[in-house]
Amino acid sequence: MQTVVQRNSRGSLIGRHTVLLAFVLLLCASAAFSHWNRIETAPIQRAAGEQGALRLMTYNIRHGEGMDNQVHLSAIRTQIEQGNADFIALQEVDRYQWRTGLQDQAANLAKALRMNYTFAPAFRRGFSEYGIALISRFPIDNVRVYPLPGGKGQEPRTVLTAQIKLEERIVTIVTTHLGVARSERELQMPALVDILKSIGTPLIVMGDFNMPDSDNLMSDLHKLLYKIPLQLPQATVVNGGEIDHIFTSFAHESPAWLQYEQSSDHLPVLCQIKVLQ
Repeated sequence: MQTVVQRNSRGSLIGRHTVLLAFVLLLCASAAFSHWNRIETAPIQRAAGEQGALRLMTYNIRHGEGMDNQVHLSAIRTQIEQGNADFIALQEVDRYQWRTGLQDQAANLAKALRMNYTFAPAFRRGFSEYGIALISRFPIDNVRVYPLPGGKGQEPRTVLTAQIKLEERIVTIVTTHLGVARSERELQMPALVDILKSIGTPLIVMGDFNMPDSDNLMSDLHKLLYKIPLQLPQATVVNGGEIDHIFTSFAHESPAWLQYEQSSDHLPVLCQIKVLQ
């Protein structure tokens, strides 16, 4: 009996050493590959606009893979910097993935932009994660992550919510990335609407919905929020339609616009809204 106990203890010790070694190797590999997407830190200026206005951006970055099929996280940073937004909702974000040099993409972007951030993994494989993120010029509070239904045999989806304080007003920023298959979205849209109804503060909702605003699955969302329309009907994704949207609780006067680039297969969608009177 004593021999068995000693053997199990030794096996446990070896197991712990194996995990520690794997973690050290992960850190070393991350440092070795960091030159793939090195981005310099520089301050980003407050968004220009009238008093009480906020600039918003939603951007599916395709883990930083541009139309040249190369990963350039610095190009994503440049697009965000040029947009000069206060809140940036990101989709298809890698964290410790081999294909992107084991970087924490959301953390690296936020650090380079000198902004706050939060990340919500849609799925994990070992140390590696993949999901959505929010970058904010304002402090972020009360972060919550909601899993969405669907995703069996497909990519899991989530909703990320975070509160920000604008003077004495609390606003909840929401980002999501819905499924590609309609059968998934048929389950996910009602779940998203239920989440939004439960929040109880003014809302800003941004993300890749994988469907046009005219889809009847969007009808319940229209009952809750204002859609910020584009200046002209335009595709927000290569070889696709307008599937990236911004909705708010605040009435708007100005349309949204696109920022043309080739850093991803999606284009950044931006708008400016007036929150404080």
